[in-house]
Amino acid sequence: MSKVAVKKLHWRSKVQETFVPLVGSSGELGIGIGGGADYGEFPFITAAAGGGITVGDIILEIGGTPILGLTLGDVRGLLNSCPHPIRIKTVSPGSTLCKDLRLYLSKCFTPGSIDSQLQQVIRENLYLRAVPCEYPKKYCSDVAL
Repeated sequence: MSKVAVKKLHWRSKVQETFVPLVGSSGELGIGIGGGADYGEFPFITAAAGGGITVGDIILEIGGTPILGLTLGDVRGLLNSCPHPIRIKTVSPGSTLCKDLRLYLSKCFTPGSIDSQLQQVIRENLYLRAVPCEYPKKYCSDVAL
């Protein structure tokens, strides 16, 4: 008997784009978010009022801005500054792209591939929040400043 090889679809082919409107008389956004780089996770949906977004989905972009590698506070700030309805790109987590940011960054991908490019975007977003480590002047007495 021969085995039939089933090629798995790349996560990129499963990306969904949704427009999220304000809901209710209070004008709140109909989604909740969690995760973020400060928790070592990709931002993800924690609550959804329907409309094609599913709880647990990883958020890739908000309003055309790639958000992977941003802190939860930065993601919320972006959500608050976008015109409504907000365009959000999401994907369901899978074996390659799961919620664990550190695991994804530790993987080796072919240079130039979609995953390699995404790792670069994540690193650039992480570096936006990186605090440079500088030695206090008292430790640099032999160095001309």
